[in-house]
Amino acid sequence: MGVVPAVGPAPRRRLRSGTVVLLAGLGAVLAIGVVSVLVAVQRADGPAPATLNGVNVPAAPPPPVVTHVITYELSGTGTARNVTYVGKGAAIEQVAQAGAPWSVTVEGSAARYVSLTAQHAGEGTLTCHILVDGVAVSSSTVSTPEAMLRCSKSLD
Repeated sequence: MGVVPAVGPAPRRRLRSGTVVLLAGLGAVLAIGVVSVLVAVQRADGPAPATLNGVNVPAAPPPPVVTHVITYELSGTGTARNVTYVGKGAAIEQVAQAGAPWSVTVEGSAARYVSLTAQHAGEGTLTCHILVDGVAVSSSTVSTPEAMLRCSKSLD
């Protein structure tokens, strides 16, 4: 008869360091994924951005759009260059040269500020007027050649 080998525990295999790193990385990715899903579910169950402590708060209505009829006028005995004013939609409009009397009306303007500027181009006097809905809101006069003439008003 021969010798019977002793039966003992099987030798253990050691994991290589690359395998350990790979398993640790997969575990970290799995943990981050689970946390992300939990946070997303919690956000979905929370109050909507338009609520306050879960109570619906109605949105404020938009402010009404106030429109005006604005009339810009130049009067007197002079001539003006570079007549600049606030037009419809708050656009800046310009006329290269205008003799007095001159006027323009902007209907339906939602401008919050009205302005008329011009440069006196010669002798005489030049006066600017701004009327908002038929009411005079600004007026100015110059008589010096090359002087700047300005009328303006905030409508707030």
